[in-house]
This record gives sequence, C-alpha cells and structure tokens, in this order.
Amino acid sequence: MKTGNLLGFALVATLVAAPHTAFAAGFANTAQSGTATGMAGVATGNPDEPNANFYNPSSMAFSQGIEINAGPTIIVPSVSYESIDGEITENTEAAIFPPPNFSLAIPVAGGFTAGLGVTLPWGLAITWPQDWVGRENFQAQSLRTINVNPNVAYKVPGLDLGVAAGVQVMRSELSQSRTIILRDDREAQVELGGVGYGVGGTFAAMYRPTDAITVGLNYRSGAKIDYHGHARFSENVEGTPFEDRMVDQEIATSIDIPHTLNLGLGWQLTEALWLGVDVNYYTWSAYDSVEVEFSEQSPEGEPGESDPPLVVNADWNDAAAFRIGGQYEVIDDLQVRLGFAFDMTPVPDDTVGPSLPDNDRYVFAAGVGYEVANFRTDLGYNFIYLNQRKIRNGNVDGNYQLGSHLVGLNVGYTF
Repeated sequence: MKTGNLLGFALVATLVAAPHTAFAAGFANTAQSGTATGMAGVATGNPDEPNANFYNPSSMAFSQGIEINAGPTIIVPSVSYESIDGEITENTEAAIFPPPNFSLAIPVAGGFTAGLGVTLPWGLAITWPQDWVGRENFQAQSLRTINVNPNVAYKVPGLDLGVAAGVQVMRSELSQSRTIILRDDREAQVELGGVGYGVGGTFAAMYRPTDAITVGLNYRSGAKIDYHGHARFSENVEGTPFEDRMVDQEIATSIDIPHTLNLGLGWQLTEALWLGVDVNYYTWSAYDSVEVEFSEQSPEGEPGESDPPLVVNADWNDAAAFRIGGQYEVIDDLQVRLGFAFDMTPVPDDTVGPSLPDNDRYVFAAGVGYEVANFRTDLGYNFIYLNQRKIRNGNVDGNYQLGSHLVGLNVGYTF
C-alpha cells in the first residue's frame, strides 16, 4: 500500500466522520451561554440573551449600556460500542471538554453598537481505549475551532428594529490517531495534526412588532478551513518492511463549515413568563468530501512525483433543529428555565463511523438565573440522549450509544 493511502485513510477516518460533539448534530457547538443552555438553545428571539454576539448580534442595538458576559460550558460525553453478536463491549475514555465563550457590547453613537464575541463553535474530543477492537480504523481525535467575531449593530430610527453584520475569523486545531497492526505481536501508532484558518460573515435582525413579541433572525456563513500539518509514525515501524512507506511528512486538507440560519420567536406572555421557539438550519450538504494531499512520494511513485490527493466522500445531508423553552421569574430577579430540543443528524448510513456514530438528538434542559445590582449569573444544564446507531457499512460494524451531560455557567456585568 502506498504511503499516501496509509496516511489518507488514517486522516479521512477523522475528517469524513467528523468529531463527535455534545451540543448539536454534526460537529456544531450551540451551547454558548448559561441562559440559552437552560432553555435547550432557545436564544435567537430572546432580547435578554447575554451572549448576543453569538445568538443574535442585532439585539445589541437595544443595549442600555456596556455589557460583558463570559463563562465556560462543561461537557461530559460518552459513547459505548457493542459488537453485532453482543460479545464485545467498549466505552470511550472519560473526558471533560470545557469550551469558553465571551461577549462584549459597547454602545457608541448614532444608534450604533460595537460588539465582540469569542466562542468555540465547532468541535470537541473523543478517545477510545488503546486496545479497543476498532483501533485500526480510529483511536482518538480532537477538533478545537476558536471563532473571533466582531459585529456592528444598528437601531433603525422610528422602528423597534435592530440589524447587525460582522466577520468571523476562525483558527482551528485538528489532531487524530489510530493504530496500524503490522503483525500479530507488533503495532504502530500514526499521529496526524494540523492548524487551519477560515473567514466568514454574519448578518442578523431583531424586530419587535409589539411590546410582547420579538422576532429574530441570525445567519452565520459557512467557511472553508484549510489545514496544514504533519503525519508522524511511532518508532515501532523501524526495522520492518513498512519503514520506507510510513514516513513522517507534511499533509494538507480542508473542512467545509456549513452555513447556519436561525429563526426565533419570543413571547412575553405575562410580566413573569417568557416563552421562545427556535428553528436552526445547517447546510451540512456542503460537507460532501475530503481531499488529503501529501508532501512525500510513495516508493512506487516516479522520481520527482508526490502522491496524488486522496478523495473520500462524506455525503452529509442538510439538517434542522427545533427548540422550545421558557423562563419564569419566581421572585424578583430570580428566573427558572426549562427547554426541549430535537436535533436531526446529518450523517448518512453509508459514511457513519466510530468517530461520530451520530443519530437524532433529544435535549432536555433546565436552568436558573439571578441578577443583583448590575451583575447577573446564569446556570444551565442539558441531558442529551441519542437513539442507538447501528453501523452496518464495514466501518467497525456494531451498535453505538451516545449521550452527554452539559453544564453552562456565565457571569455578566452591565456598566
């Protein structure tokens, strides 16, 4: 087998399946504040959402002062595997993934508000045990994409309408490992990693047709993230017939981040009770294939040639999520929240694998928020349940069960 093929299949096992996440189907991270987390992601039509830069930057047009909000989201995911005959069971290693979020809004002049958001909207990590049955297909991976998102919002004179536009600047780190079984008593590890950058845009609007109703729209463009990195093999390949084929070298590939369109409706039923509905749409069909390029020539190649790119199909489908949530002020400045979401998987049967044995997700949420003086703190919890995913495409066939616990905690201050 050529060097390129060995490296390609190792990397493509990561990129075609894409990293498993605990927030939304595919590899989107949608839990970016304690407030939204407590209502299962309902935020697009919420004028009181503290992380406005992520969920709806146009709501900053209604800001009454400088607003700052920050905090982590703690995710504890788990994946279990059972062979088709039921004789082998495995579980991923315990892990905690703590992506941060930050939002700043500063009213300037003439109805304009400047904002800055920093989030980790794409990725997380998953690790199977060193001796698990599918280690030759996939062992472990991590995807971390930091998005720096400056926005400008504007309050349209004479209307309860805010609009906003911004830029997304992404820096992404990707790593993956798998085992290569050289013979029954000897195995080698291949580690692949790289750093990539991408740029996108945002547009948002928020309209209040009445004092009680808010309609929100938030569009976040897709982006192509180009990765450049290295492939490295363990020393176990030395002295074997594979030594001249498993050569440390540079690699390059790219991931297409989907466009997202979010629509939200908020309704202040009473002075104490607010309800919201969100619909999120992801153009995951843009994630149709992965092409991996190699810097080194395989031994079978002609002098001066490098391996041709390896292209593997992903063939994901567009998908949507539906969310409903609300909050109730039980006493002055103390809100309790509940929510539920149904999130469709974009991963088809033909390409699903052990790095993302994804399925439709059911999100059950609860939270609490408290304000004192100019401070606010919000705490939200999600239990995320997925139906069992049965893989029968030759990609470590078996029955997979996913689930996650998620806690979002944020602290904010208004100057």
